[in-house]
Amino acid sequence: MTLHLPTILLLLTVTLGLQAIVWILVWITQRHLYELRFVAAGYSIFALGILLLAFRDLLPGALFVIVHNYVIHIGVVLLAHGFCLFLGQRSYMPLVWACVAGTLVFWPLAMAIDPENVAIRILASNLIAGVMVLVMMRSMLIDRSQPKVLRWFTTILLSTDLLALTLRSVIAYQNMHQQEVLAHETMQAWYFYFFNIFISGLFLAQILMVGVRLASDLRQKNEALQREVGERGRLQDQLSATLQTEQALRQEQKQLLRMVTHEFRTPLAIVDRAAEMIDVTMPDRPEAVTKRLGSIRDAVQRLVQLIDRFLDSERRDVNVVQPERIDIQSLLNGVRRHFEGIDAASRLFFIAAGDLPFYRGDADMLSTVLINLIDNAMKYATGDSPIEIAARTETGAGADAIVITVTDHGIGIPAAELASIGQRFFRASNTTAATGTGLGLYNARRLLDYHNATLALRPGRDGGTVAAIRLPLPGVAASLEMSDA
Repeated sequence: MTLHLPTILLLLTVTLGLQAIVWILVWITQRHLYELRFVAAGYSIFALGILLLAFRDLLPGALFVIVHNYVIHIGVVLLAHGFCLFLGQRSYMPLVWACVAGTLVFWPLAMAIDPENVAIRILASNLIAGVMVLVMMRSMLIDRSQPKVLRWFTTILLSTDLLALTLRSVIAYQNMHQQEVLAHETMQAWYFYFFNIFISGLFLAQILMVGVRLASDLRQKNEALQREVGERGRLQDQLSATLQTEQALRQEQKQLLRMVTHEFRTPLAIVDRAAEMIDVTMPDRPEAVTKRLGSIRDAVQRLVQLIDRFLDSERRDVNVVQPERIDIQSLLNGVRRHFEGIDAASRLFFIAAGDLPFYRGDADMLSTVLINLIDNAMKYATGDSPIEIAARTETGAGADAIVITVTDHGIGIPAAELASIGQRFFRASNTTAATGTGLGLYNARRLLDYHNATLALRPGRDGGTVAAIRLPLPGVAASLEMSDA
């Protein structure tokens, strides 16, 4: 049977062109398989080379031979390169570049030295193709990512092409000195007819490999997703357990707070009752005693009100802050009267700016904070050194605020410990064991938190410490959602 070479070449061109289109579409839809771009490029360039071979009369003889062999061999090299990369094997780049370089050098020399010797060109072309087939066979044999049946099928398919190349080379070698064009074209027609069948089988095998790869990737993603779901479930269980523990601890904390605050009321009631009995049994008492009794009863009453408020908020889950319109000057006068009742006001110097606006907040809480800060200043000040309490309005880049400072000339706070002052139970290293528990400033900051206010401590200019309360304006309680912090 005689085969028509141009028809076979056109058929092969159509086959390779359709396969190239399929590979381009596969690569576009599966961009993570970047190796497929080399496979798609190899099929496309190979199809172009066969098309040039089918229309060989379009170019001059020598130029045609050089160009179409360049194109075909570059397509073969790209196809083998992409095949190896897809299987996760090394691409044998030194060998690939050697084949490319050999192609670039050989064809111009062959056409210049012996342009009529077709056989030597066939042998050279078969050599490059055979080397690329051997590279693909080796990659297929050492691969373990594809099913065994598919690996053996592809290996056998590649072996048949290698056998066809060998037979073609033997025939070309035997007719090296003969110039029978019809015999040459007949051999070429049969080879390309077989190659059409081979390339179709190789295309099918590679498509199956891509399917196996995608199925494997999907399975791995599903396994990873299952592991992630399991891990998330475990973390959710841990979070639920942590939340339950936190709720239990919070409930215990609330119970402890109820118990402690309730127990505080008993000694406070005793103190208040004792002050009342002294007031009744000593009608002709000195004025100093009267002031002290009044100060004691006022302080007890203020503490009882705060305790009742916290207890009430715990029971009914309501706000503990009771905002009202506060005149800062009146607030300072109340604090002054407290210390006059215990004969400690002589060391205190109150300075209030004349343009202080009204402030909306909880007067009892703010009074407690100021008394606490002044107590600390008196406790750590040396001798009878003065303590200044100043109030002013501050206007800055942020919101306006009322700033109340308490300045003493005492022992001060070590610079290294300044940031830690105010933490619960923390006390500076230069204090004595009997001067406090480390809760005063902590509690003051907690009460200021209800007002979005802040307490800052810094060293004084002449020693000592400056405690600065910053109450933001306008009235915080009007815009603040009062809630238990």
